[in-house]
Amino acid sequence: MADEEHRAARPRRHVLAEFRGDVCVVRWGGGSDGDLAADLRAELETCRASGAADIVLDVAPSVALGGDEVRVLQELATTFHLAGGEFVVVVEEPAARAVLAEAGLVRPPLPHPAPLAAGQKHISLPAKAGWEHEFTFSASTEALPTARRRVTAFAEVAGLRGSDLFEFSVAVAEALANALVHGSPHGIDDDIRVRFFCYDDEVAVEVADGGGGLDATPTCVPEALASSGRGIHFMRALCDAVQFTCGPLGTHVLLVKRRE
Repeated sequence: MADEEHRAARPRRHVLAEFRGDVCVVRWGGGSDGDLAADLRAELETCRASGAADIVLDVAPSVALGGDEVRVLQELATTFHLAGGEFVVVVEEPAARAVLAEAGLVRPPLPHPAPLAAGQKHISLPAKAGWEHEFTFSASTEALPTARRRVTAFAEVAGLRGSDLFEFSVAVAEALANALVHGSPHGIDDDIRVRFFCYDDEVAVEVADGGGGLDATPTCVPEALASSGRGIHFMRALCDAVQFTCGPLGTHVLLVKRRE
């Protein structure tokens, strides 16, 4: 209770943290009238002190990145990496991504400015994968962690390492969760299908469900600091290509990650 009261008393509502297992997700919005760099450092240090193995920092489009904030992120990223953890920044806004890319915190600006939806030109992948694997699992929350671990293991065998592997695992977890929540109207009686593809320079995962489809346009991304509904944003920011194929028979989500 004392810790909850301490957290409630902290005037950092523009920087909010939540735990997902050993991962601390920090949502960083705008609107601060104080020292944003200090507030950000304090919230990230709180995650670290609370035992978080990894941090995912979700940067809202409204955030104006300055030198102090970038230095804080670089310091914390170094600290986590030295401790064997991951520090991943989720950002789509082009200007902010360019600044963070120059600081070595994210890859250069994304090659796909918007998600591909049904009816648009499909992602171009090689005609034949080096190898592929397919599995299905019942649409239950209990099955999600195992499905995520299987895909992560495939990606590691395929050559993804470090932050790239962690980013891909987070994006896949969001796709699996969306398939469960939005694409499984009959609950455990529905199946979710996962297909993993390994190519020479990239890996890809397709998650397919039997729901009625979803609106995968940029407008579906919720407001900054929303407590839910950030899955599509995470997928787009953490993968090199994302494609949604939606229809009455369900939704297929294809996630592609390059190997560096």
